[in-house]
Amino acid sequence: MANFEYKCYGNRLNPKKLVVFIHGYKSSMNDLAADMGLLSSLLPDCLIVTPQSDKYHKNSNVLEWYDVSVYDAERKRRNPETPVDEIVSIYNLAGDQLSDRAREMNKFIDEMQVLYGLDDTCTYVAGFSQGAMMAMFTSLSRKGRVGGCFALSGIVAGKDRLERELQSKPIVYMLHGKSDITVQYKTLDFSVQWLKNHGIDVRVQEYENLPHKIIGDEMDFIAEIIKK
Repeated sequence: MANFEYKCYGNRLNPKKLVVFIHGYKSSMNDLAADMGLLSSLLPDCLIVTPQSDKYHKNSNVLEWYDVSVYDAERKRRNPETPVDEIVSIYNLAGDQLSDRAREMNKFIDEMQVLYGLDDTCTYVAGFSQGAMMAMFTSLSRKGRVGGCFALSGIVAGKDRLERELQSKPIVYMLHGKSDITVQYKTLDFSVQWLKNHGIDVRVQEYENLPHKIIGDEMDFIAEIIKK
């Protein structure tokens, strides 16, 4: 039985590929419905699954994969005046949480692969915002090499822990809007350089005037890569 509640889109009978798309902070599997509907229409041979976190932020009804606010009560990571190295340090403190959650996510991926008769070579892991950080940590700490990782509006989080747990080096596609002040666009260069320094092939897609949100152009890009 899967360890996360999830929704499916696309080909459930005989999928050729599996896409695991991870939602962000304050989001849910239901919030991804429109975007995943579009993506599944572009990938008719694929199964798309959207796992939902089972954790809530403190005592609220807001879903999250991990809690970075415990290290950043003043929300400096979202302040445009905060230097990149300080933002990176804040996210780095969440490494233990990310490691635990990535282990659970990899178990979920294993279960989906067994259920649909697929393997790592035809599996892709994607996510938005906090989900993008989960997607990268999950893919890079996984024993097998997935077909690709798509990080939408994310940052390499928990870098020190990830460096110790790095096992796999799939291509990482980083998609980021230049008007993003939530996971600040100015951190993109750090993530790209960190990945390159660890021997990971990273490809970048930047979007003018895009704030912290998912757009159809990103779904088009993901579909084109997966269809190759």
